[in-house]
Amino acid sequence: MNAMRRTRSSLRHFLLPARQTLIRRRARELPLWLLLAWLASGCTPVEDGFLDRTGPAEGPVVTHPLVERDLAEIRTGGILRMVTTYNSSSYFIHKGGHAGFEYELVARFAREQHLNLEVVVPDADENLVNILNSGRGDVLATGTPCTEDISEYVVETHPYNFVRKVLVLPADDPRPDDPSSLNGLRIHLPLHSSDRALLQDLKQRFNLRFFLVTAGPMVATDELIARVARHEIPATVANENLAMAALSYLPSARIGPTLSDPLPLTWQVRQNSPELLAALNAYLNEHFRMTEDGPRRNRVYGILYERYYNNDWSRQDQPISKGRPDISGRISPWDELIRAAADSNHLDWRLVTALIYEESRFDPEAVSNAGASGLMQVMPRLAGDETDMLLDPQVNIRFGTQMLKDIYDGYAYLDSLDRWAFTLATYHAGFGHMSDARQLAMDSGLNPNRWRGAVRRMLPRLMQQRYYSQTRHGFYRGSDTVAYVQAILNRYRMYRRLVPQDARPGELPANLGAAMPALR
Repeated sequence: MNAMRRTRSSLRHFLLPARQTLIRRRARELPLWLLLAWLASGCTPVEDGFLDRTGPAEGPVVTHPLVERDLAEIRTGGILRMVTTYNSSSYFIHKGGHAGFEYELVARFAREQHLNLEVVVPDADENLVNILNSGRGDVLATGTPCTEDISEYVVETHPYNFVRKVLVLPADDPRPDDPSSLNGLRIHLPLHSSDRALLQDLKQRFNLRFFLVTAGPMVATDELIARVARHEIPATVANENLAMAALSYLPSARIGPTLSDPLPLTWQVRQNSPELLAALNAYLNEHFRMTEDGPRRNRVYGILYERYYNNDWSRQDQPISKGRPDISGRISPWDELIRAAADSNHLDWRLVTALIYEESRFDPEAVSNAGASGLMQVMPRLAGDETDMLLDPQVNIRFGTQMLKDIYDGYAYLDSLDRWAFTLATYHAGFGHMSDARQLAMDSGLNPNRWRGAVRRMLPRLMQQRYYSQTRHGFYRGSDTVAYVQAILNRYRMYRRLVPQDARPGELPANLGAAMPALR
């Protein structure tokens, strides 16, 4: 008994200063087993009479826009930046490419505006409003209802959907689908979850008694749903759209009772972006409208909705989880071959993988109109005696990776980011057209060794006669190369976030909340 008291005292001494989550006076009343479980899981039990010191998320530091970047400026730069969260509904990587309901809907808007789309996934401790108002992002599209702590600093679009808050339970949990099912539950929530107030209101309204458990700072709702499916935790709360998307590959969980009325989903933009707001509203009105008979969706919207929220993924031959590196630890079927070739050339295998996806979508038998073959689209004239072997994945990756390394070594005098942008652009356009673009940069008084603001601006000019007529290699669709480079670097950033550089293929990925390393 004395040993248990000493253990309790030691735990209290460690937990309170480190986590600051329990009142000292009440902490001594917690059962020892609950303290031990909390320490092991990185969670904080919170119940009536306990002070929840996690509190709301800190408000934004950048409360007003720091940049003048409306639709006209975005068009000038050619890139729309979408700020979103990585989960089964909004945005995720699948079979090497971008996926997600929010992503596809925003991507269609970007294409209609003739813009490239860049995805920005914040770190766990980053404030979304700060990212938007500082100019790092242009539109917040997280697939969650806009909360009061955000709405006063941004402008919302028209609603494009309505969702309810739901309880997520193990599939074999027999609880009824009404609020009484919350009684006795330990409900796990992400840190700073806005659902805490909703649950406390339900507790008082229906005279319920349950525990709220705050997960660690790197644990998102998607992961909590997965833990419910694995019977590691008894319940969590999620937006209905996210729960429906996650359950397409987690059949061991189910949606329980509805906890709220329908809440509008909107996108958010800076307060000084009226042109972007108007364009987004016009676009959304084409796809979704509320009528007296309920929501009306057009065909395009309906197809997307069915794909992500009515379990179309689960009916495919390959479950979605096998194509997601954050779940499977794999990016492509060729991870081992890519890793071996990249390591031998001292390259990051994830960047090579991002290039391969852009070149061939991981199809080893892909052949372009120009005759480029295989995964890395190698031209036969470069393969010598092994031309007939270019559809062999190992041979193709070996040739393509060596070509990439040779180009990269040739730009050793450039800064890191410029070096990779020039390398990828040359792999796509060739040395001749890159030389023309750099010459145009010099003729315009720009630095020919800089990608942003210089060569990236000059490449599209190779499509205009007054510019390409002065060059050695003539007309070239330089805008395609700019989009190519942007797509690979954007995809590579996500690959780095999902799979560690030294991870063996198939290993569990790194935590999504970890800070993103610098591009080298």
